[in-house]
Amino acid sequence: MERSAVGTVNPAQGLQRGSRDAMIRASGLALLTALAAAAFGRGAFFSTVQWFVVALIAAAFALALSARAFSVADLTSGYFLAGLLLALWALVRAAAAGTPGGGISWVLFGAGTAAVLSVGRRLDAASREILLAGVLAVGVAVAGTGWLGVALHQRPWGLPSQGLWRAASTLTYANATAALLVPLALVALARLTATPRSVYLALAATCLLTGAGATLSRAGAAAFAAGLLVLGWAMGPRATARTAVGPLAGAGVALLGLVPSLAITGPGRPLIAAIVAAAGLALAILIQRVPLPALILPAAGAALVTALIVIYRAPEVHGAVRALTHARFTLASPDRSGEAAAALHMIERHPVAGVGPGHATLRWIGPGGGLRIDRFDHDGYLQVLTDLGIIGAVLAAAFLACVGQLLWRARSDLPHLPGRAAWAGAAAAAAAFLLHSAFDFIWQVPAIPLTVGAIAGLAIPPATRGWHALPYPHQFHERTDCDATFPAR
Repeated sequence: MERSAVGTVNPAQGLQRGSRDAMIRASGLALLTALAAAAFGRGAFFSTVQWFVVALIAAAFALALSARAFSVADLTSGYFLAGLLLALWALVRAAAAGTPGGGISWVLFGAGTAAVLSVGRRLDAASREILLAGVLAVGVAVAGTGWLGVALHQRPWGLPSQGLWRAASTLTYANATAALLVPLALVALARLTATPRSVYLALAATCLLTGAGATLSRAGAAAFAAGLLVLGWAMGPRATARTAVGPLAGAGVALLGLVPSLAITGPGRPLIAAIVAAAGLALAILIQRVPLPALILPAAGAALVTALIVIYRAPEVHGAVRALTHARFTLASPDRSGEAAAALHMIERHPVAGVGPGHATLRWIGPGGGLRIDRFDHDGYLQVLTDLGIIGAVLAAAFLACVGQLLWRARSDLPHLPGRAAWAGAAAAAAAFLLHSAFDFIWQVPAIPLTVGAIAGLAIPPATRGWHALPYPHQFHERTDCDATFPAR
């Protein structure tokens, strides 16, 4: 209840405040449902799930706007206008190309991500934490399905590629799975830096890193490295290293347990994978809780168990390692090179407006001399030029630049550790997303940009400072030495 100027309780104001809080909570839950539906529905790559996600995002956006006085500024910010214009241009080009349904992915990338970011900004502190916890839980579930796909050789959660089983998860595509899990892992590590005693965050980060590693995605590994560098810059290298060592070590052990299941020539080894994964999770918690000298014995035990597994399954392990080294420990990718050349040739013929979403057919000659055909470039930046031409590329660049500018400006509004960790996680996730975009068509898998947009929205304070979105909950107010190492503003 709120009190009037004479000190009496004003029931109308209290009722209005309660109604506003209820709409904010409903908005956050609708957004979480949309992100979960996208992640579990093959990344919302197909139109049946896309329309459902569009409806949920629209409901979340309407509820968020209704929770406080509507202002024209809500719809005229740079990122929102750029995202909306990109969506409209995609619909126009899709209709002109005769593939009207092909523009929905671009609508979700532009207007959808802008709406998700706007909803995140309007959530109060409690709703932000619920959304963050929910998104991390969705990521852990996605990582778990990918792990099961490899350990059990279960399609489509795991798919064979180049002689190896790779985690494809509910997205049914390994590289897209890595593109979703890596930003979430970076957010979990950032929050863990602010609350180093959180078992939930430590386990979540370990599971997310394990799932991302099981995809065997080279772009995912590069994106994580880039994001970790940004995280180290934002939170301080010592604090970041101390936080990351436990989840990284635990994920490394868990991934070793998957090695006997990697080769497509042999059966899955789920029991070995489960035992070693449990050891990896336990190791992550031990590193978090126990001083370094006391870890010597557990580390020696883990090394012994790993050595025994390698010896016991020597032929399978050696075969998997050879295939892994040959297929994944290389920068060469002839198919991607052929796709890029075909895309550039198509862009030369349709430079201004592109060929239209869903209308591109890339053809090139593979290494063996055979004709290869694909619908998508393995490069988001080339994909927008192919589909929407220079006009679409300019709108996409403006959209990304406006979001980046908004995120950068938010840095000065979050001087304390809780908000700083949220900002650092969002900045690291954005860096990982932008790098990975150069190696896969992840903009066409809406679950990925929508999730990154939600992460950014949670890190940006609301445009109107007079309402109750800040400060962050008290449980994030634990100090670490990164308080002194955050770059000066």
